[in-house]
Amino acid sequence: MPFGDSITDGYNADTPGGYRVELFRLAHSGGKNITFVGSGYNGPATVDGVAFPHNHEGHSGWTIYPAGGRSGISSCLIASTVCNTTQSVMTTYTPHIVLLMIGTNDAIDNYDMANAPTRLGNLIDTIYTQLPNVLIVVAQPIPSRGNASLGDDTALSARIKTYDDAIPAVVATRADAGKHILVVDMYTPFNPNKAALMEDQWHPNLAGYVVLGTQWYSVLQPLL
Repeated sequence: MPFGDSITDGYNADTPGGYRVELFRLAHSGGKNITFVGSGYNGPATVDGVAFPHNHEGHSGWTIYPAGGRSGISSCLIASTVCNTTQSVMTTYTPHIVLLMIGTNDAIDNYDMANAPTRLGNLIDTIYTQLPNVLIVVAQPIPSRGNASLGDDTALSARIKTYDDAIPAVVATRADAGKHILVVDMYTPFNPNKAALMEDQWHPNLAGYVVLGTQWYSVLQPLL
């Protein structure tokens, strides 16, 4: 289950399917058989001549928990019309693996960022309450473009980085308790060359999504 915000969805018109396209391509070319689950649906008809699984649970503009007028991805862990389920998406779709990347919109709004890692941990704990044996791969989100000449929030990447730096400890606490959980760094591969990998202030372009898909696969490949 790709689980997150617009970066998971594949927000821009020329990037439907987001990182899921490259992740599927790499998995299929490596002889792995995977599919994606969730209430969302987009992406190309085929990838390398193979039918592409369109489902995901990416929601544009969402935060970790509801805040500041935004919906929270936590809403998908209960019966929710916005997530199109009569119960949690976890118990509806029972994924074996959850690819979790969330928190960018919290940072965009600068919403209580000191407690964002705690919110992330609570979200993860709720998933484990519903699916005790699921593998969760938690991404450290990508930086923002940070181009002042285009009107970008040049302080946003620093807020994201501070949040990202706290994520390994959130993951380690759950791993030490016996949970199946890993972390993947999406920030570092983007940061040196982000101008060439960003479509706008917040979203990857096609090349950026290839980087994301490659990063996800680097963690998942030994496990599939």
